[in-house]
Amino acid sequence: MSEAGELHVELVTNRSAVPLTADEWNALACANETNTVFQTYEWFDAWWRSFGSAHGLFLLLVRDDREDIIGFVAMTLSRAAWGWRELRFAGHGNADYQDFVLPTEKPRAIAAICRFLAAHWLRWDRIALGGIPSHSSTWALLNEAAAQTGLRLVSEARVTCPTLLLQEDPQRAQRLIDKYSLRRPHNWFSKRGAVNFRHVKSAEEVAALLPAFFDQHRSRWRAAGKASLFTQPRQMKFYEELARSLQSRDWLQFSVLEFNGAPIAFHFGFDYRGCVTWYKPSFDVRYAEHSPGLLLTRQLIEDGLRRERVELDFTAGDEAFKGRFASRERYNIHFGVYHGRVGHGIALAIRSLRRLAGRTLRWLRAQRATRPADASVMLLPTRTGDGPV
Repeated sequence: MSEAGELHVELVTNRSAVPLTADEWNALACANETNTVFQTYEWFDAWWRSFGSAHGLFLLLVRDDREDIIGFVAMTLSRAAWGWRELRFAGHGNADYQDFVLPTEKPRAIAAICRFLAAHWLRWDRIALGGIPSHSSTWALLNEAAAQTGLRLVSEARVTCPTLLLQEDPQRAQRLIDKYSLRRPHNWFSKRGAVNFRHVKSAEEVAALLPAFFDQHRSRWRAAGKASLFTQPRQMKFYEELARSLQSRDWLQFSVLEFNGAPIAFHFGFDYRGCVTWYKPSFDVRYAEHSPGLLLTRQLIEDGLRRERVELDFTAGDEAFKGRFASRERYNIHFGVYHGRVGHGIALAIRSLRRLAGRTLRWLRAQRATRPADASVMLLPTRTGDGPV
């Protein structure tokens, strides 16, 4: 396509009217600068089947002067706080990485998208764009294009995304799993019976084991005094849909750790283009004091090294265990887009309050570190997530 060719944006609000096949969608995602399992058609389709009834589809297609689709932005429209009409990425709440899928002509495509959004400002009040990897050019290009169309961007958060690079430094990864603290759980279980770690390859067996996985996760969080994700029927449906769709592409990595033939830990993750993605683990709380979750993580690392995977991506979140295993930290950025001064001003005020709260919390932690053990300072955890125990 020539540089002078016009790009235009088409809005699709009906799921049945999406003109892309799964292969066409995935071809665009695969060529994108950010290409993860979370941008695939299978992810979108499973998420929409599970959660779509609570949202309106807002899929922006970018076409060139030949009417070919050269990219898209899959979003949803729903009511948020204060009754605002909010656009968010489809898959929000479940996808760790999200982005515009614009593999070619990205600067001009984003400019066209901003013109479309500005022209249709009556449809929305806020666009919440979260989970965009910091290496993506989306933020910079949107910031530039928005200024030309009257849109306003507010950077709202940066979230760490630790990863363990397996092929770049396999010796480091091997030294990590050779540590006694990581060998100890295996030693305990192997002295008392047979330990087996495997990836479940059969779609039928995956379906048969998912209820045990859900039950383990619920039991673990019930023991911690919190509600599991899998107390929600829609979340269970999503995992079932996702397992079926990703299994058909060989992108699902559903792993089970067995002790004397019984499952004591599971990991529902992904193996996509050489990257193993940490997503959702569980373990049998009856063995918690012997760290089956830690053993599961060690097995995943060992397996990734053996199969020459590029990395084990621990995805978004600053849970302590991730820092223990990671060899590099990347970041996701979260920001909002506004068309009015009122919304923009509220967003700036909220950001200032959050930053003040963050500074206060860090100060309290520093004070606690210098006080006697019996000093009473109430602190909140930075994040509670799924990690090995």
